[in-house]
Amino acid sequence: MQKLFEKNINFFYNNLPEYYNLIKNIKSRNYKIVNDNIVNIHTNEKIYPNSIISDSINIAQAPTHNNMWEKKFFTLSPNKWNEKDFPYTGKAINHLINQAESLDSFENENFLFDKTFLPTTAIFGLLAGKHLDVLVKNYNFQSLFVYEPNPEFFAISLYFVDYEYIYKKLGERFFLWVNGTLDYYAIEKFFYERVITSSLLNLIYTTYSHPLINDAKEKFEQIRTAKFRGWGTFEDEIKGVQNHLQNINKYPLLSKRKQLNIPICVVANGKSLENSLAFIKKNKNSMIIVSVGTAINPLLKAGIHSDFHIEQERIDLLEKILYEPLKEYKGYFIGASVVNPKVFTYAKKPLMYIREGFTLSDKNTLIGSSPIVGNSGFAFASMYTKEIYLCGMDLGFRLNERKHPKNSYYDNKNDIAKTGIKIKGNFSNDIYTNSLLLSSKRNIENLIKALNISVYNLSDGAYIEHTTPIKDKSLPKINKSLYIKEIVSTFKITKTALPSLKFAKVIKQLEKSINHKTNNIKELTGMIDFIEDVFKSKNIPEMKILKGSMFHYLFNLYLLAHKLSKKDFQTLLKNINLKEFFPEKLTSE
Repeated sequence: MQKLFEKNINFFYNNLPEYYNLIKNIKSRNYKIVNDNIVNIHTNEKIYPNSIISDSINIAQAPTHNNMWEKKFFTLSPNKWNEKDFPYTGKAINHLINQAESLDSFENENFLFDKTFLPTTAIFGLLAGKHLDVLVKNYNFQSLFVYEPNPEFFAISLYFVDYEYIYKKLGERFFLWVNGTLDYYAIEKFFYERVITSSLLNLIYTTYSHPLINDAKEKFEQIRTAKFRGWGTFEDEIKGVQNHLQNINKYPLLSKRKQLNIPICVVANGKSLENSLAFIKKNKNSMIIVSVGTAINPLLKAGIHSDFHIEQERIDLLEKILYEPLKEYKGYFIGASVVNPKVFTYAKKPLMYIREGFTLSDKNTLIGSSPIVGNSGFAFASMYTKEIYLCGMDLGFRLNERKHPKNSYYDNKNDIAKTGIKIKGNFSNDIYTNSLLLSSKRNIENLIKALNISVYNLSDGAYIEHTTPIKDKSLPKINKSLYIKEIVSTFKITKTALPSLKFAKVIKQLEKSINHKTNNIKELTGMIDFIEDVFKSKNIPEMKILKGSMFHYLFNLYLLAHKLSKKDFQTLLKNINLKEFFPEKLTSE
């Protein structure tokens, strides 16, 4: 035990000094190792019911079938897609499922797990950590997540866990977080590095109960359930591309920055907008007002016409939502190039921008405009000023209360959240949020820091780092018409060449990768993770368009690998033919 402890100390000293320092700086001891158990030195109470070794062996025994482990499946059986709504993706995935179901070994409800490989595994709490050591010596992993809030238990685990061996065996597939509150973004990073293969099943073991562990598990569950959203599909991307091809070259396009140093107020549609209407009315001649998304309705109801209104969604429903408001609206409408072309025709003064990360362009994009339209509004304002005011940019909500203001699109919708991730509020400590809004918040924070912007937040929602919470302010008047002209002058009519997209080569390469023989689940996991990395890293329009559908397809392939015998799965791999379901090319005609 002492030799292992010394080996671990040397390993952390040379490779992860922050953990070495954490151990070195433990000031007081509450536990000690006595007769193969951990004992509380104040109460003499034993932590393990029997012993460290025997209890750890029981914990580490076949986690996929062990009732001591929580098992979080995304789905227990493959689900067929609606081919009417998804004529390409749906047909491809349904054909794959049909082929698997026709094979003799197919199990619809049951899983055929590899005896030496575990899916995404999370351990909350170490104590002695011997169960971790046993697991890693007996299994390979899709990925392994370990959280220990108590540095003293981590220090004790150095007598029982060969950490150098774990890091050498698992490399980047091992994630260790010790001490304090587990950071939400750390969990997000863990999941999103390998989003496809981490979506099948999560095995979770809770070593002991503690408020910090409960908080960590709650965050873990929020991200686990959210990570399957937002993949998109080929059909979704094509809709955006087709809209872009119809819109581009028709309307002035946002082309450059211009520092004007005037106050700009970004108005989003959070519930607290109701409380900021008086501030906006009072200062309407003292700042440029930029509204986003469904905030247009409550502003118009209050008699306020923002100077610029931004929309960025490609959904067809946007046409219906904006038809009436845009007939009344007097300001400049700024739509992303992927917005339904009809929406632009409703606007009296249409302008256009290209969303960050858009499939067909990496030039003249609005940096910082994802993931939601509020980010576009903030990014747009940051192109002209260092002084921004936020109204209705709640990025959070109170449980069992409405999330949006009166007189908005959501008046007749189910607009109440019953669960969420608890975060620091701008004015109070009862604010919750979700993964999408957290991502939006983080991107705004990064932009504020990068551009050194002074931001004043009137929103009664999430606290945004680097901002100043305020409830009211009186601003001096400015020459609005002059500054509006200056902003409009940064939009220019362009003549952009329209591309011809060719998918055949990408699909052929993908088929070649999938058809490659894999001998076990570990190799299949590596193959799918590799394909995911390629799709994420390549700035190729065809790959961006196919990415979402390919992620869904690969997830179903991974699911079916756990429903078939090794022999039958090899048969399934050999018969994959994606080019049958996706078009060879897409032109601008």
